[in-house]
Amino acid sequence: MTRLRPARAALLCCLAACATLVGAAPAVADDAPVAAWSVTPSDAAGASEGRTRWDLQLDPGATAEQHVVVTNSSTVARQFTVYGADAFSTASGGYDLLAAGVPSTDVGSWVSVATPTVDIAPLSTALVAFTVSVPADALPGDHPGGLVVSPVRPEVSADGVVVDTRVAARLNVRVSGEIAPALDVRDVRVRYAPALTPFAPSPATVRFTLVNTGNVKVAAAPRVRVTGPLGVRLGGVDDVPVHEVVPGGEVTVETVLPRVAPAVVATAVVDVRLEAAAGPETEMPLVSTTGSGWTFAVSWTGLAVLVALAAAGWVVVRRARERRRLAESLWDEAVEEARRGLTTAAAGPGAAGASTLHAVAALAVLAVLAGPPAAGALDPAPAPTGALVLTVPPAADPTQPSPGTPVGAPVPGPVPAAVPAPVPASVPAGARPAAAVPGPGGDTPLAGVDPAAAPAVEAEVAEASPAAARMPDLVWSGDRPWGAAQWAIVTFGAGGAGTALAFGARHLHLARRAIGSAA
Repeated sequence: MTRLRPARAALLCCLAACATLVGAAPAVADDAPVAAWSVTPSDAAGASEGRTRWDLQLDPGATAEQHVVVTNSSTVARQFTVYGADAFSTASGGYDLLAAGVPSTDVGSWVSVATPTVDIAPLSTALVAFTVSVPADALPGDHPGGLVVSPVRPEVSADGVVVDTRVAARLNVRVSGEIAPALDVRDVRVRYAPALTPFAPSPATVRFTLVNTGNVKVAAAPRVRVTGPLGVRLGGVDDVPVHEVVPGGEVTVETVLPRVAPAVVATAVVDVRLEAAAGPETEMPLVSTTGSGWTFAVSWTGLAVLVALAAAGWVVVRRARERRRLAESLWDEAVEEARRGLTTAAAGPGAAGASTLHAVAALAVLAVLAGPPAAGALDPAPAPTGALVLTVPPAADPTQPSPGTPVGAPVPGPVPAAVPAPVPASVPAGARPAAAVPGPGGDTPLAGVDPAAAPAVEAEVAEASPAAARMPDLVWSGDRPWGAAQWAIVTFGAGGAGTALAFGARHLHLARRAIGSAA
């Protein structure tokens, strides 16, 4: 006998298992039954009469017998259980029944089935009768529920989950008595989703709850409108789906308004119109119920733009205030300085302009005094600064020859006595000696100076001081014309003095005017 290795034996086992699974799969699929059944309200003979629900009107303590046809549409025989259950409104507005494990306390407990468990052959039907017994103390109004048909053995999924598949028909019993339809709008909430574009319209979501506080079922037709400050309409929706709400039930409704302007505050007002639900005729009140809620509808990007503009405006206003404050400070300083001037003026008459007048007078005196010296300084022939002392010798005998006269030279005749001219004690040094002294008969030669030697003396003096040779006299001659520089200096001095006097007069006038205004 050949012995297989462990690895080869494990491989063969795996292949055999796969072949077994592949061959068994089609058999399981072929044998799987199709589960399908239905429930139809009918009369005692099993005719459907076209009804899809039971709407009964009974008095307290009354009893009514009804029938239902259960159809088994599957290919195998099925066993079904039939029972009654209470109904409720789902949060989304649907109609649902209590689960099988939850006991009923209202109309579901009023239902009693003659054969709670029914065996139905494949592709067959069964007529089931049930009785609705209204308690004597039942409250007036609608009592919604349903008749449920469910398989006795629930299906189990591959994950081990028990699936209870139920088929039911609605059963509503209206107990006679006072009918009071009512509906409240509660918990209205608004959610605003601002857009990125500044001040652009954005969607607003309105969510609210409808609560049936009456004793009959109603169909609510809500309308939503959104308003801004002072009641400005921002948007609205009138085609909100109608929801049926059973007594004591709650339905949450949500609607979206696509374009709502960012008006800072958005208020949503929900107005619900009551309508009669399917079933017995019900007179509904004309007054509708309303509810409201609000939220902030702010465009944050637009708010950022406004903040930036406000900051810029604040900077501009602040700078303007600073400039105004500076101007006021300067004005206060000027007023204070004027007040000090007025106080000084009030201390003594003329004291306000005394210093100015003194300064003007000083300038005028300096201009007048500085004019001629400056003009003389610009003279092309300035006055000599040295001194020359002239000594006149005693008069000689004109009949005697003078010393140094050659022998045989003629002797001059008698000369009239010269009229002595006043000679200053000192003559500026460097000036040439006068060759003649003015007298009654004209120029007379100086005593002791040979007339023939006068040209030589003049030449020597001219060589020693050329400027002195050009001067006709030792004093600035009055008949000599002024030069351009002299006239300019004199004009400047006179103009300066006149300007100083004008400014002084103006200052004095202003000071007197201020004193008069203060008084």
